[in-house]
Amino acid sequence: MAGHRERTRHPAESRPGVPGFLAATLPGLGGLLSSEITDHPDLDPDDKPGFDGRADIVRFQARRGAQWELSDLRLAEDVFTTIGEADGNAGPRQVAAALVTRTGLERALSVWARFVRHLGSAMTYRVITRVLDERRFKRTELRRAVTDTIATHRPRWRPADPAELEIWVLEYRKGHFLAGLRLSDRRMRQHGEGRESERHGALRPVVAAAMVRLAGQNPGELLDPCCGSGTIIREALDLGWQARGSDVDPEAVDIASTNLPGIRLEQADALKLPHPDGGFDAVVSNLPFGKQFTVDGDPHAWLRDALREFARITRPGGRVVVLVPPPVPRNPRGLTLLGAHPLRLLGTPTRIWAYGRSEDARNSDLEDSPTTTATM
Repeated sequence: MAGHRERTRHPAESRPGVPGFLAATLPGLGGLLSSEITDHPDLDPDDKPGFDGRADIVRFQARRGAQWELSDLRLAEDVFTTIGEADGNAGPRQVAAALVTRTGLERALSVWARFVRHLGSAMTYRVITRVLDERRFKRTELRRAVTDTIATHRPRWRPADPAELEIWVLEYRKGHFLAGLRLSDRRMRQHGEGRESERHGALRPVVAAAMVRLAGQNPGELLDPCCGSGTIIREALDLGWQARGSDVDPEAVDIASTNLPGIRLEQADALKLPHPDGGFDAVVSNLPFGKQFTVDGDPHAWLRDALREFARITRPGGRVVVLVPPPVPRNPRGLTLLGAHPLRLLGTPTRIWAYGRSEDARNSDLEDSPTTTATM
């Protein structure tokens, strides 16, 4: 990917004195999150993301003073500072004792105080556990054991829900546990204060950020032709793109206009876009194939025609990135499939598909022709 920096990676525990961190994202986005972390000069990711049963987990290190870089991670839904790690071969109380040592907890609290706010002498705390295999012990047993272990280190603290502090214990690889102190809040998941006007089924910001990242590292002109509430456009603007949007549904255009004042938005059919050939550097869109919104007629024919239209308005060398369940045309006229990233949204398996606009494509190349499909 253009703009990606090659750097020597360091194992997560290889640099004493440098705080360890965890970042959580949607399943399927761990590799992209790791790549985003690599792009930050003061952050070093571990080599391979883990999975705790509900989220992809990326371990990384951050040099002191990297607070703003942590908050700038667009593909992370939560960030934690590491308390400890342990193998899960023993019972829950032994695992809890290894995960939450006095030294590890104090180190994590010093990071929390620097990144969040000053610690009080009597704090409330909550323990959240995720266990991949409950045949060894149940997550509720591990939660009680970790809660009791923390109480021995901080007797003035009180368990509560909600709480000032959240300690997450994750089996991020089978038989291997990590404990982390949460540094983020809901604003990280919402990328700020959230949308002013909501639309049912709106895209999660982290998915929109992943799609915009796949559009390339050199921002230019970007269009979302099925813009909905405007989440993709908002992410693109935040990442330096000149973005605009359209939607066939006038209600969606009204909602997006409320969320994106001053941005050019219009009602338009995604199959007949009012734009010149090659007018955009990227087309990025969440297409209406989920549970919430559908299209008239044969959806596969609609998708084929939509991709052809997106190719028409994208300059040679540009990108087309769409979110839609498989199958999709593998190589529509004028486009080359670069990759697919599986996700599960609203309980439905789907994919982010990234296409490159062929450098030597001509308008005549976009005429109807037989296509193969991709289901990867």
